[in-house]
Amino acid sequence: MRQVTAYGAEVRTLPEFFERLIIVDREVAFIPGRGDRTLALEVREASVVRFLVDVFERSWDRAESTPFVPARSVDAAPEVIPSIHESIQKLLVAGRSDRAIARRLGISERSLQNHVGRIKARYGAENRFQLGYLLGLDAGLDSPGEA
Repeated sequence: MRQVTAYGAEVRTLPEFFERLIIVDREVAFIPGRGDRTLALEVREASVVRFLVDVFERSWDRAESTPFVPARSVDAAPEVIPSIHESIQKLLVAGRSDRAIARRLGISERSLQNHVGRIKARYGAENRFQLGYLLGLDAGLDSPGEA
């Protein structure tokens, strides 16, 4: 990020993971062709490329400018950690698995577990089950069956 911003590029971030997407001259797009991201698909259909441009622009508008974040998200700048934790908490309450949360946020499962450990400590939870309960209370889900 430091290198590209030195050349005038603008960098923004979202609290959730944004899948890889490359758009060239609004005429061709490259998207992941497999879940493991070892294959890219070239898209030239104009209506699909326009759709992908729209998806990107909407996400860009919602994204916030961000300072440089180290490779290990658990060591991220203090101003970034709260939004990471907020996203993790929402995904935990939604019942997502560690693998799904890590993938959605673009972090490793190990980093995710470190973040969850910090969240547990903040809530005083002794285990994941108790953390889920406390997060549910915090989100206003006081009664069983409420959404």
